Amino acid sequence: MNRKGTYGLLVMVVLLFTSCMVGKKYNRPATPSGITYPDAAKMDTSALATWFEIYHDNALQTLIRMAIDSNRDLLTAASRMQEALALSGAVKANLYPRLSYQATAGGGKAGSDAIKVASGVDGGLLNVFGVLNWELDVWGKLRLQSQSAVDDFLASKANRDALQVSLVAEVATDYFLLRDLDNKILISENTLVGRKQNSQIISDKFQHGYVSELDLLQAQQQEAIAAASIPGFRRQMIQTENAIRLLTGLGPGPVIRGANNYDQQLSPDIPVGLPSQLLERRPDIVASEYALQSQFARIGVAQANRFPTISLTGVLGFASPQLSTLLTNNGFVANGFGSLAGPLFNWGQNKKLVEVEKRRTEQLYYQYQQTALNAFADVDNALAAYRNLNEEDSARKIQVAAATKALMLSQARYDNGYTSYLEVIIMQTNLFDAQLLESTTTQEKLNSIVSLYKALGGGWN
Repeated sequence: MNRKGTYGLLVMVVLLFTSCMVGKKYNRPATPSGITYPDAAKMDTSALATWFEIYHDNALQTLIRMAIDSNRDLLTAASRMQEALALSGAVKANLYPRLSYQATAGGGKAGSDAIKVASGVDGGLLNVFGVLNWELDVWGKLRLQSQSAVDDFLASKANRDALQVSLVAEVATDYFLLRDLDNKILISENTLVGRKQNSQIISDKFQHGYVSELDLLQAQQQEAIAAASIPGFRRQMIQTENAIRLLTGLGPGPVIRGANNYDQQLSPDIPVGLPSQLLERRPDIVASEYALQSQFARIGVAQANRFPTISLTGVLGFASPQLSTLLTNNGFVANGFGSLAGPLFNWGQNKKLVEVEKRRTEQLYYQYQQTALNAFADVDNALAAYRNLNEEDSARKIQVAAATKALMLSQARYDNGYTSYLEVIIMQTNLFDAQLLESTTTQEKLNSIVSLYKALGGGWN
């Protein structure tokens, strides 16, 4: 057979074997059925607004940008994503021929018998070679490894996006908690001012014998209760400020403020969308599926390891015992080799390794389903929380208005001698508690919208 015929046969063999890719085609897991959201209409959410479009508080927007730019955990995740990207490129390079070089200079002394068995060199030795190595991807092992590495990168990117969603939501949640504590401190300080004035009035009346000492002691207790609440709220405020600054990559210190919670403008009319849209958009679900897809490719890699590996090696260069004759026709070297290597008998080890990869894939499949179910539950819980907290917030406002008027009437009744000071104390306590509960409920209502947007996977683009 002539040289052209040999090359043609080689090409045909390569094409034949490269069509023998092992492993099955990946199919996306089925969407869980029977998922409904009773608290909202299913509207299109394929392009939710970003966080900066739903929050109109400039201070909060600044804190979110600082967190995205400087949070150390997020920067670590971004670095990990870049690592996965570089690794995917390195794995993909295995698909192509590798060209290397080799140069040797030296010499030695060997007897004739040693030379006969290639155990030494008698004289000088100089060579310069270019070496070409190429593993033919006959069974698709290298392609599957490359696909697995790409899926690992995409999973890493989705994990980074999921972390950003959680980070932004945590900044917003802590910010609304901080403004709630600011409001509670203000409520406590205003209450303390009123109770101090009341204590002074009752003290004057006691000095003139108009009221008993019991009334004075009760007034002083109420004043102390209001005063004692302020340090507790301030302590929580400092802890929350430091938590926010930690999220934004800063050390301890104060945090900028914007609108108070009562003036926040967040639209509750966020469309929920279909379950299939949630699967496409929520980063933790996307990351879970890419991890599953990457592991699925490893099954094919394990299957391919049960078959022979075919490699081609080419050597081109010069060799000579003397430098003066190295780069001459007599020193020219051109060699080509093909190799076939594969397992013959290893007690079923490779077969068991295929089974290992299948079981790992099965585990990730169940994890993907659990992640999806958790996401659907998060959405439903957030919808229910907002609906109920909105109703509670309306009731709290009515409670505060009624408690305010009740205290005013009770104080008038006491001043005119129609009731005891105990009734005033009860009304004071009711108003103080009602104002604090209203502040808490407003904060929780705002954070329920944060939770809903986080559950929908929105705002991270």
